[in-house]
Amino acid sequence: VKCSSADKALVPAGAGADIVLLDNLAPRCPLQDLPAAEACGGIVLGSLPQFLGPHIHVVSMACLTHGAPSLDFALQV
Repeated sequence: VKCSSADKALVPAGAGADIVLLDNLAPRCPLQDLPAAEACGGIVLGSLPQFLGPHIHVVSMACLTHGAPSLDFALQV
């Protein structure tokens, strides 16, 4: 379940969500009441250490794929 704040994440967590995705989460935001939390949005390699710890279980970083070259291929059926 995607949420925009830690406070809003308590609702799906209380309803039984396995993991809550927090978009644009502030580093070191208290998340002790969540079963599992994924942080995403604006996280780059330089800021990654700020999100590491027991409060975040998964980190998603789009910067890993934004600079990846594309592959030109075709599929004939």
